[in-house]
Amino acid sequence: MKKIQLMMVGMILLAGVAGSALAQVRETPATISMAEGGNPRGYVQGANDQGVIFSTSSGGRGSLIPYAQIRGEGLNKLVRMDARPEELAEPRALFERGDYSAAAEAFGAVARNYSIILNLPQNFAAEALFYQCESLLRSGKYAQLARVLDSPAAKTIETKLGDYYKKPHEYQKLWAFLGKKDMEGLRSALAAYQQPMISDAKLLPAPNFSDLPSAEVAQLAYLRGKLHEADGKKGNALDDYYRAFTLAYGNNELMSKLAMGAVMVILKADPQLKAENKAAMAEMQSVAYLFSKRFGSEGMPEDIKKFAIRPAVARPVVAEDAEMPVDDAPVAEEEATESEEAKKGDKDKQ
Repeated sequence: MKKIQLMMVGMILLAGVAGSALAQVRETPATISMAEGGNPRGYVQGANDQGVIFSTSSGGRGSLIPYAQIRGEGLNKLVRMDARPEELAEPRALFERGDYSAAAEAFGAVARNYSIILNLPQNFAAEALFYQCESLLRSGKYAQLARVLDSPAAKTIETKLGDYYKKPHEYQKLWAFLGKKDMEGLRSALAAYQQPMISDAKLLPAPNFSDLPSAEVAQLAYLRGKLHEADGKKGNALDDYYRAFTLAYGNNELMSKLAMGAVMVILKADPQLKAENKAAMAEMQSVAYLFSKRFGSEGMPEDIKKFAIRPAVARPVVAEDAEMPVDDAPVAEEEATESEEAKKGDKDKQ
């Protein structure tokens, strides 16, 4: 009986491996626009830095078409892949819904299954690889992000995709330092985004960031906050975390959620909070309450959720015997009314 069970398990595993292998396509239908005219249809079987391996019949022996013979400049070569819309539809839908863990798996599957086209300019396998990395970043799986970015295939994000992907890809690589727990690497990488500490700037606890869009500064501030925490500088870390979730009114939702969570963890460990210091309590309650209102309290740890209440706000008290401020406007109005009545009385007497 045990032998039969083991055989069944082995067959299931073998079927899974076989299915995975079959998912990797050997060719994919496409149309190529030639520089000298014509739009041959056929099958792309591979690509390299020189050109596309193309066959006009399925399963036929492909031949290399140099990029110089294909219409388009630079990376914008007119090679239209039939499978692109269908293959990217489901992963994109998952990404748009915010289901980033599932999106990462789906985009990763597309990149693996269509690895034969990774060296083609502007190919959808490299695009899927980029969005796999972005999904891993947004789902907080930084170690897995680092492994994907260290793979040879990830180099095609830089070399085969256009300028639109370059800036966000730079930031993906910054987050990968967290995944590798390489804080010194992160420190060196962040230096390129900071202004030099000269003149009066030397008095600042940390360098100012370069003039960049707020969404980028929010990421940099959060990452530097993690660096300050690793250095034991909790005050500097709090400054950067607050910066990350207040920049541009906190419109970077991911950074706001991460930074507010990091602030609450630091404040929770503050001895002043344990001593129920009023200022410490008010700060913790303010952040926890704001977090619960914006993101909900379901995922908050119980020892932090209890602080998610509106903090008491001190109101000024006016003494009962205090003199009321003099309001000149009503008096002037009354005098004007009395003057008009007097004039009216004089006319009546006449």
